[in-house]
Amino acid sequence: MKLFKNLLLTTTTIFFIACGDNTTQSITSDIDKLSIDEKMDQPTDIYSTDEMKLHASVSFKDSTTDDATNSVKWVSSNYEIMNQYYSTSLPVSNSGDANITASYGEFNDTIQLHIIGLTDINNSWSIVSRDINSTGDFILKAEGNFSDGVNNKEILRNISWYSSNLDDTIVVDDDYTVTITIDSTGERNITARLFDNNETDKVLELNIPLS
Repeated sequence: MKLFKNLLLTTTTIFFIACGDNTTQSITSDIDKLSIDEKMDQPTDIYSTDEMKLHASVSFKDSTTDDATNSVKWVSSNYEIMNQYYSTSLPVSNSGDANITASYGEFNDTIQLHIIGLTDINNSWSIVSRDINSTGDFILKAEGNFSDGVNNKEILRNISWYSSNLDDTIVVDDDYTVTITIDSTGERNITARLFDNNETDKVLELNIPLS
């Protein structure tokens, strides 16, 4: 099987022969087609607060295949709807469609991604962490209802968290778990915001009593 992922991303390569001459041969000459693996189910739905990892494969003329996910170029048709970071698609809007294209030389394939949005971006989501009543570490969570009928789905991406008390620390780990560390007592507001739009703010008012 040909190791496509080890090929250089150039259109040609040089092969040296014994007599000292050289010739140029296309490195794509053995490729039959390039495919985005998820395309069989298109249009593919993605929640506005999720991300999707796409995969690409190449088929060779000898009927073998190989993974091309990390070797192709990935592009979004509309970066105001969908950002594309290598093979990862991330909505930046609560609704819309975008075409994602994978290309390698003369070969390409395109998939359409459809965003499933919050049914009411201002009112159908809420902060669900309400057990913060002392100093220490706590997990912050938000949930929302989406246009496909799924309710109380945890919101992991496209959400920002803030505290009005500068003594508090908010950390998001690689799994998008949000932890707030509260070191001092007193009143503060914990604010969650979607898509960096302050019109979507949800505020959790807290009063941490003396322990």
